[in-house]
Amino acid sequence: MNREQFAALLEKYQEGRCTEQEKQLVEHWFALLENENAGEVSKDELNGAEERMWAGMQERAYLPDLRERNITNPFLSIYIRWTGIAASLLLIGWFFAGKILDRHVPLTAYTWEERRNDGPDILPVMLEDSSVVELRPGSSLRYPNRFEGGKREVVLKGNGFFSIRKNPKKPFYVHSGGVTTRVLGTSFHVSTAPDGRQTKVEVVTGLVSVYSEKTDEEAVDMLVSPNHTATFDRNSGKFTPGIAEHPRLLNTDVSFQFHNAPLAQVAQHMRDAWGVTVEAENNQIMNCPLTADLSGQPLYTQLDIICAALGAKYKVQGSTIRIAGPGCKMRGAPAFQTRKPSPMQT
Repeated sequence: MNREQFAALLEKYQEGRCTEQEKQLVEHWFALLENENAGEVSKDELNGAEERMWAGMQERAYLPDLRERNITNPFLSIYIRWTGIAASLLLIGWFFAGKILDRHVPLTAYTWEERRNDGPDILPVMLEDSSVVELRPGSSLRYPNRFEGGKREVVLKGNGFFSIRKNPKKPFYVHSGGVTTRVLGTSFHVSTAPDGRQTKVEVVTGLVSVYSEKTDEEAVDMLVSPNHTATFDRNSGKFTPGIAEHPRLLNTDVSFQFHNAPLAQVAQHMRDAWGVTVEAENNQIMNCPLTADLSGQPLYTQLDIICAALGAKYKVQGSTIRIAGPGCKMRGAPAFQTRKPSPMQT
């Protein structure tokens, strides 16, 4: 175990991301070196004690001459020596077994670097594999100078946009706010609230899997597709699906010019173009005809136009858009023609 690995453990402890075993280990060492009872350690206490804890660990690892401690009893000397050796080996062995006990903590890379964005503008960070991370102000990224083994892993604090170079043989992992995002090659946003209680993943291209760092990788909590989000709440330990605030057009070949087209057909066009599901509270409204030109309009503006034409309302429930209204008895709904379409987001 080196100093960097030790600092990473303390950082996890401060952020509340430690496993129970890690938590007990940090508190045990703090209590041992500070001559206090083991218990939860505050951030200020831990920051001040980091140097002393590391120095104490090194002291036990190297086992200085016991005569300096005025210990003359040979049996007691042997006991203390073996206790120190056992403690050091236990700590070091525990760290190197961390890949098994806590696979979510990337501590195996040879050298780690950190970039912080303390300025007002976005800070681009290019990784060794040519992937790019755009750090938002107040955010930071820890990453290895070279990706080794079968994984590419980074640790994000705050908000960042990831453009990941595709490599099926070496998936990419982002650890942030108790959530792991796994991808092969795609682009997505990851943002963690300042209080650390919620972490949101928004996918722009490709497909990603997200899961809590307390679960196994095989038990994926949620798959997220483009224009969709997954928000993790640390208190409940659950993910909530959603739709992006500003969805991007995924298929430019879809036509948005409708003439007496049933809402069911309009909903299918929106699904093909935006990747979102549009449903109705009652089946009758899906048969209502719509005459409108929705070309060049963002998703939510299209929904506003549709609902205005049909006398309906819509709401977003999770990853689904639901339209509710009384239905239609007339043969055709009023035509609705947009005059100045705004540029489509891409």
